[in-house]
Amino acid sequence: MARITSRSRPWARWIRGARWAGLAWLVAGGCRAEPPQQAPAPGESGAAAATASNTELLPEEGELAVEVAPATAGVATTAHVRLTASHGYEINEKFHYKLTLEPTPGVTLPQTVFTRAEHQDGHELAIAMTLTADRAGDYTVHGKLDFAVCKADSQCRPKTVPVAVQLAAR
Repeated sequence: MARITSRSRPWARWIRGARWAGLAWLVAGGCRAEPPQQAPAPGESGAAAATASNTELLPEEGELAVEVAPATAGVATTAHVRLTASHGYEINEKFHYKLTLEPTPGVTLPQTVFTRAEHQDGHELAIAMTLTADRAGDYTVHGKLDFAVCKADSQCRPKTVPVAVQLAAR
């Protein structure tokens, strides 16, 4: 029987490489142990506790702030969503963060999904957005921010937190 070589069958080299790549993936990170889970608070089930920790930014992890410039009806104004990590925590720069805003009657949003930051480093993430109130009044634009916060030299925690942009147009 003839021996199959990479010269006689070009695909043979690819299969041999794929086999080694799979083994390298398995050794490098494919079999990571799951981190220990925190015990749920009294009266909370495990799933409810996990969901609650994913949907709120704990005070020791950091602070989320929304800053809105004074608005005039019919004129575009700028708002910023700022996420600041507390001491000992950092914002994962490799996590694909995303701010998603819901359409709001009376407010024009040229963009509802933001994946680029105005400023980002390990300590702060700032996303700028443009809003225009159609007429004078108070408006609330709801949305959510997806990001990950990490304890220094530890595991990162993906988060999805609600965001509310208060727009007061005069």
